[in-house]
Amino acid sequence: MSLLKIVTEPAILIITACFLIFIMTVLRNYSKVKNNLSSVYTFLKSLNKKEISYRFNELDNFMANNTFTSTAWEDFKKALIFPEKLFIASKTPSSDFKPEVYLTIDAAYFFNEETLVYSQINHKYIQTMPTLLTGLGPFFTFLKMAIAFTQVNFSAEANVGESLNGLISNIQIAALCSVFAVGFSLLFMLIEKIMYNRMCKKYYLKIQKELIRLFDVVTSEKFLIDLVKESKLQGINNEKLLKSLPENFAKAIEKSIGESTLPYLENILYSLNKLNESLSKRNNGGDLVDKLF
Repeated sequence: MSLLKIVTEPAILIITACFLIFIMTVLRNYSKVKNNLSSVYTFLKSLNKKEISYRFNELDNFMANNTFTSTAWEDFKKALIFPEKLFIASKTPSSDFKPEVYLTIDAAYFFNEETLVYSQINHKYIQTMPTLLTGLGPFFTFLKMAIAFTQVNFSAEANVGESLNGLISNIQIAALCSVFAVGFSLLFMLIEKIMYNRMCKKYYLKIQKELIRLFDVVTSEKFLIDLVKESKLQGINNEKLLKSLPENFAKAIEKSIGESTLPYLENILYSLNKLNESLSKRNNGGDLVDKLF
């Protein structure tokens, strides 16, 4: 049996065509993943950890507008802690500013192969491709054998030898259908795994590393402890302020009276005395009250 006859056999051609179609489908999907994830990685790599506070809006817009990261990013933002210094940092950035956006959960929980790769492609369909290729082998094997037995003709003694030769040839091709199907299935799994590692896994792991680099991780327990400490300090300061409030208020009133009211009263008394002296001189020193009446 010649190699050309084997390659041009319809069943083997169908198996080969399915293999090529599956490979092209995987390549197209993984190329799409690679292009999107590489753009995300390039952008994250351009950010500086010290700049993340006042460039957070830029990061938020980029991640939210990317179809591969938008869903995971919305959940990721809920795990971030934004202290009050974030507003100050966004207005007055400094090269020595310590990052003030903290992460409470590991970034790998949100950005992983499930959210960045599997959810963006028909991963279950890709996983069934080797099974489909393997299944084509027995299907065409038994189909070819069934057709071969229908072509056997033992009615005439002259046709027995020719029929047997045709039967053996068809059985060989039927067996080769399974061999090609299993071989293509194994080859597909090998190629698919190589493409996945180079085009998908490589980039989503890099994205995880960049997010870990940009955001300091602080546990929820530690944040609550710090919050309790801060609340206690604020309570002590408020108590001291309330205790000193009456004394400060009294001092402020006394100071206000001393600085504002008394000079006005002195000026009024001085003016009255001057007026009294003026009237007394005009009436020859008489009593001012008597003159008025």
